[in-house]
Amino acid sequence: MSEGTQADGRRDALRVACIGLASAALYLVVYATQWMMFRNGLDQRVAGTLVRGETADIPRLLLQSAGYYGATLLLFVLYLWLLFLCRGGSLRDGRARTLALVFPILFNLGLLFGHPFQSIDALTYVAHGYIGDLPGGNPYATAASWVGHTSFARQLAPFGWLPVHGLTPYGPLWTYFEIAAFKLTGGVSGALLLIKTVVVAASLGCAALIWKILGRVRPEDQLLGTLVYLWNPVIVVEFAAEGHNDALMIVCLLASLALCVRGRPAPSMVASVLGVLVKYVPAIFLPAQLGYLLRTQRSRSALYLVLGFLIGGALALAFFEPFWVGLHTFEGVRLQGQPLSSPSPSGSLYRSLSGIYPSGEAAGITLRILAGAFAVFVGITSLRVRDAAGLLDACASIALVYVLVVSTHYWPWYASLPLALVALRPGWVLLPSALALTLCARLVAPLNTLFTNGFIDPGFSFDLKMAVGVTVPLAILLLLSLLRWLTRHTAKE
Repeated sequence: MSEGTQADGRRDALRVACIGLASAALYLVVYATQWMMFRNGLDQRVAGTLVRGETADIPRLLLQSAGYYGATLLLFVLYLWLLFLCRGGSLRDGRARTLALVFPILFNLGLLFGHPFQSIDALTYVAHGYIGDLPGGNPYATAASWVGHTSFARQLAPFGWLPVHGLTPYGPLWTYFEIAAFKLTGGVSGALLLIKTVVVAASLGCAALIWKILGRVRPEDQLLGTLVYLWNPVIVVEFAAEGHNDALMIVCLLASLALCVRGRPAPSMVASVLGVLVKYVPAIFLPAQLGYLLRTQRSRSALYLVLGFLIGGALALAFFEPFWVGLHTFEGVRLQGQPLSSPSPSGSLYRSLSGIYPSGEAAGITLRILAGAFAVFVGITSLRVRDAAGLLDACASIALVYVLVVSTHYWPWYASLPLALVALRPGWVLLPSALALTLCARLVAPLNTLFTNGFIDPGFSFDLKMAVGVTVPLAILLLLSLLRWLTRHTAKE
């Protein structure tokens, strides 16, 4: 290796080290400001336990918000700088590449031991575990809010938990884990740490699977795609700091795709079913996977697909059996999927129909229109799959359309699924759209705290979250798609 090459390698490694150290400092600022915003105006009573932070102070909130938003924007600037370095070939040196892969692991480990401050979902997982550990307890029949009437709520309340969630909308595999985490630890702190540990392990497993899939399908993008996922602030904060279970769902889906592109139909279907048993969303990608397998593995796909579905069906029956309460088992999913009036495609459709039909009927029509349109889109997209690259394209497109158009609700961590799939196909339309989606997700993340602590009206908070989190990224996606179409159309002429 020449001296010039060694010097370039040292320079690139130094750049990555600077980006990593600066990012670590910024994550500390983000975490600290989240904690300060959480305490600013905190005043709630749960099960007779008063939880009070500091007196609501708007000037202090403005300083805290400035710190949060400034650090968040700088994190994305550094993230984009790293991606540009990777795209430009500046991470070919082994030291630079190693640092680029190690730093985000350290970010995850550092935030693992913190408490969630922007969402109470991880605490509700613990509440589900508590319900499931009771004699005859069933989170599919007993709402999480019921825990607010028990003595255990006094342990949850100091962490900021509120009894606002209903029946669990999650699959039984995740419910088993919630119960196991509570049984093994017996308290909030221990269960929370165990849940977050599994979530972080699953998230790092996602990065490993992205690396593996790209190594087989698009080796030239192997490092770039992996860094797109690993360094994204949504992935680091929503999984390591907040502990959302989407990471486990995504790792099952990516495992299914990895097996799919290797021509392993049966285990691929089993992995998909396991993802569905965490959260039901991975079911929307099955048509694309089936189309790919039937096109590329015709001689044996049908038999192995049937075998995979039989094994997956047996697992589903086994996991559902202890919790089964008929169709009421899916009541949490049904209630969570009800449309609300908002500045988003689904919300705008519902609002328009509400002016013509009663609200209940308008909600039903909205859901049928969205489901029908999405089924057509998934069907057409799946039929176009010809090879592994086409499969990854289809899954990324389906994920973006689902989150930005079809889903009736939105939370910042929803951006993690499209990002993970776009990381497998980092093109110039999908990737900028996914990055915009994740940036907007981090911008709206504090709104829930501001609403809970009384700084903003709940209706305004919801509308702002939907407008910034959904409508802005959708507009960017549509604009980039139009530009690509115009470019291709012009080239043909």
